[in-house]
Amino acid sequence: MNLEERAPSLATVLREWGRIGCIGFGGPPAHIRLLRQLCVERRKWIGATEFEDAIAACNLLPGPASTQLAIYCASRVRGRLGALVGGAAFIVPGLVVILALA
Repeated sequence: MNLEERAPSLATVLREWGRIGCIGFGGPPAHIRLLRQLCVERRKWIGATEFEDAIAACNLLPGPASTQLAIYCASRVRGRLGALVGGAAFIVPGLVVILALA
């Protein structure tokens, strides 16, 4: 894949990862499926084998695997700044709901 030709804008990363953060009810399996649909099937930013390897690596790490995968995918498609934007967009919607309920 030639990332320079397909690299999304930061606004796209913000919108897409934020959408997954908002509609990803069902926990990690739902998040992983939504990330796969976005990054592998629809946009083809990441190859299927690389995505599966990333899932395996994230499952070995402590902490929420789907959040780690979301940050990895964002970094893969837009670099370090993309990882920060995508990670925040993925995490903040759930954080807001939890704080509102508290």
